[in-house]
Amino acid sequence: MPMALRPHRIRGVIPALFLARHAIGPDDAIAFLPRDVSEQATFDRLRANGIVRETAPGRFYFDLDAHYASVERRRRLAVPIAIIVSVLIAWIATRFFRG
Repeated sequence: MPMALRPHRIRGVIPALFLARHAIGPDDAIAFLPRDVSEQATFDRLRANGIVRETAPGRFYFDLDAHYASVERRRRLAVPIAIIVSVLIAWIATRFFRG
């Protein structure tokens, strides 16, 4: 299924705005100006990560492929950490067990 046709579970005000206006490709870029300081910080972070891209001065689009690659990188880091923490908790719990 093409990326644009998949249902997207993307959180956040800025991504929701871009998806609602179907700004998911260079041809669909929209004019965007952050409304406040927190939105500016989020927007800057998305641009730094390559998730929001600029096609022309002041016109941006949300790169779904870059977003999903970012999610996958976070998942690849979080899963091994969760496994190690779980094993450590189980090991500590067995140290206190007196049968």
